[in-house]
Amino acid sequence: MKKFTLLLLAWLLTVNTLHATIRRVGYAAPVNPVSGLDFPNFQAAHDASSNNDTIQLYASPIGSVIYTGTITKPLIIMGPGYFTNSYYLTGTESANTGLQNMAGSMTSCTFTIDLGSAGTILMGLNNVTINTIDRVEALNNIKVNRCRNVNVSFTNSGNCNNWTIAQCYGVTISQSGFSPSFILDRSIDNLSIQNCVIASGINLNTSPGGGVYTGNSIYNSIFLSGGSLSLSGAFFTIQNCIFEVQTFTAVTNAIYKNNVTAVIAGGSNVITNTGSNSGNIFGATLSNVFVGYPTNALVGGVNQFSPDGRLQLKTGTNPAIGGGLVPGTSTVTNCGIYGGLNTYILSGIPPVPVVYQLGAASTVTSGSNYTLTFSIKSNN
Repeated sequence: MKKFTLLLLAWLLTVNTLHATIRRVGYAAPVNPVSGLDFPNFQAAHDASSNNDTIQLYASPIGSVIYTGTITKPLIIMGPGYFTNSYYLTGTESANTGLQNMAGSMTSCTFTIDLGSAGTILMGLNNVTINTIDRVEALNNIKVNRCRNVNVSFTNSGNCNNWTIAQCYGVTISQSGFSPSFILDRSIDNLSIQNCVIASGINLNTSPGGGVYTGNSIYNSIFLSGGSLSLSGAFFTIQNCIFEVQTFTAVTNAIYKNNVTAVIAGGSNVITNTGSNSGNIFGATLSNVFVGYPTNALVGGVNQFSPDGRLQLKTGTNPAIGGGLVPGTSTVTNCGIYGGLNTYILSGIPPVPVVYQLGAASTVTSGSNYTLTFSIKSNN
């Protein structure tokens, strides 16, 4: 864990001076807390931060850890990723190999988005709940990248535009009914969901006033059993996705392009290849699509893949391979989370360098050079 922190500090200080100040919460190394660097909770670190600073949240190697707070300034809030050790896995699933074996677990993170938060980026976090506060003002430009079990709840906020949710495993989006005191139109425009695993619902509610939601998209995502769409007539482009099932409600203004679905064409299937819809593939056999479907095969009593690793595309005859197009172009790409321009990263490891090989002599003659040999993985 110390190695991860040192690398993160070096990388952020070198790459971008805007992110030069880092604050840590939950750092459990056997050293005394450093004033101005270590904080007892998220809110204290947030309040001490300036715009575009980084807050590093750590998993707990003992017990559970819960992070909560309200965000009122643009920050980078970063965790270590997920599926990186047995704390995050269910049953006999295996961790993703070749990545950090980070000790500990992160039980949950719950953040409230308030005024001033535009530009905030959350990444590498586990069990993330994001609530927008009830306001008529805009709460725009939020990015959620490489997180697990993301639950975004839009409430009575007037505008929540230009949000991006990308490379996440497990995404739920909900928009509750408005309160009687909220009389303005709500708007969710340019919501972009990219390379995500949808295991629950995306449910929008455009009332009151019949607000029109435009420019929204879902690209290169996977809808597992339980993943549903209820769009309340919002305008969406849905492209390069793979559907295990199709549970659709009020999706009359959605356009479907180059998707792969296990559901056959015709009948009540709202996905067609007519009008603005094109390139969709129906009745796919998903055991020919994913390397671990419907479940991982056991080898020595252990699953071969992590939960996200099993959704890699299978070689051979596979409709998802080359079945998609990069949106807005004629460039061929794969369907699913490992295609497109924002390819899913196993375990949600943040884009920071990681040492995966280190060699150093245990002793050296006084006055001689001390040689270190190391290899670094970028995780971009």
